[in-house]
Amino acid sequence: MIKCIIIDDEKKDRENLRMLLESYCPQVEIIGEAEDKTSIVKLLSTLEPDVVFSDIQLGTTSVFEVFNTLEHINFKIVFVTAFDKYAIQGYQYDAIDYLLKPVSPNVVTKAVDKAINFIGSSQINIKLEELKKSLASTNFSKIGLPFSDGIKFVDFKDIIVLEA
Repeated sequence: MIKCIIIDDEKKDRENLRMLLESYCPQVEIIGEAEDKTSIVKLLSTLEPDVVFSDIQLGTTSVFEVFNTLEHINFKIVFVTAFDKYAIQGYQYDAIDYLLKPVSPNVVTKAVDKAINFIGSSQINIKLEELKKSLASTNFSKIGLPFSDGIKFVDFKDIIVLEA
């Protein structure tokens, strides 16, 4: 289950995206909605979304201005906007996807699939780094790995990737 926030200054667009996510993406939990700079900053400071589905133009301000005020962005972004002119700028924020309104169920489900794949691979890399740090702090220099013909002991420093 991935947690998301919807950002859009238009209530009908937030409702439409909410309906699409609830109807077609059961693996997504909507934990909040925001419509302006104040509500965005409040939500992002109190909640920890995995993904933010965000419009770009929010009245007289842009979501880029809001994101620039954040200390760090620890979530992935799917832009949902009526303007294609912001695409390059959007990808500078490591956007997972850039959807043009009006969005269809197919487009939303593809974006959610991308988000799930990206978040899943990111979490594996985080776990691998945690494992490396943990192992580096011990006195052990080798790990026993099961093979079809028995167990082989491998130096930790020789491990680049683990796959199960």
